[in-house]
Amino acid sequence: MKKLLLILLCFPMIGFGQGWETTFGGTDSDVGNSVQQTTDGGYIITGSTESFGNGKNSDVYLIKTDGNGVEQWSQTFGDTTDEEGYSVQQTTDGGYIITGWVMFPNSFPINFPAWNYDVYLIKTDGSGTEQWTKTFGGTDSDFGFSVQQTTDGGYIITGYSNSFGNGYYDVYLIKTDGNGVEQWNQTFGGTGNKWGLSVQQTTDGGYIITGYTETVNGLFSVYLIKTDGSGTEQWTKTFG
Repeated sequence: MKKLLLILLCFPMIGFGQGWETTFGGTDSDVGNSVQQTTDGGYIITGSTESFGNGKNSDVYLIKTDGNGVEQWSQTFGDTTDEEGYSVQQTTDGGYIITGWVMFPNSFPINFPAWNYDVYLIKTDGSGTEQWTKTFGGTDSDFGFSVQQTTDGGYIITGYSNSFGNGYYDVYLIKTDGNGVEQWNQTFGGTGNKWGLSVQQTTDGGYIITGYTETVNGLFSVYLIKTDGSGTEQWTKTFG
C-alpha cells in the first residue's frame, strides 16, 4: 500500500510537471476575484487590496505575473472610498479592462445606510497604468461582475442594478464603445432578485449572460439570458 501511494503522488510530477502556488498582498486583507492567462504566457489578476493604495479603504488591485506566478508588477486604483475589481480581461492592444464597483455617498438622511455603489470600469495599458475610468448607474446601488471586449473594440459588462428595472435587483447589461462611453444599457428581471455574473459575446453578435434568479420560495436558480446585438432579450431559461 505504501508503494502504491508513493507512485500515485509522484505521477503528476512525472507525467505533467510540478505545479506551484503563490500568494500576493501585504499586512491587511487582499482578495483575488478574477484571473486570465495573458498572451506572453503569464497571468493577470484583479480583486481588492487594503494593504496598498489609498489608506484603509479597499482599492482595485491588479497584479501581473510571469508564467511561474512570479509578480512582475502591481497597480491599485481608487480614491478615498471603497473599490473592488471583479473581472479582468486582456484587450487587443495589450492592455487590460477591469470591471467591479465603486462606493459613493447617497442622499438619504443620516439614519439610512451612508453609501451606494456604481459599476466601475477601468482601462489600462500593458503596464497597468490607468488610461481612463468610467462609472455607470443611478441613484441606488449598481454592481459590475463581468466584462469582455467586443468585436467592435468596445466592451460589454454585466452585473446587477437596483437603480433601474423592476424595483428589485435586476440583471444589468451595459455596452460601451472603445473609450468606455455608454452606448446602451438593458435590465432583465421581474419579481424577485436577479444577478448577472458572467457575459460573453456570441457568434451572431448578441450576448449570453448567466447568473441567478430568486424563486418564489426565496431560493435561487441558475439564470440564462440570450440577447441580440442591441441587448434586446431573445429568450431566458432557468435551471435547478
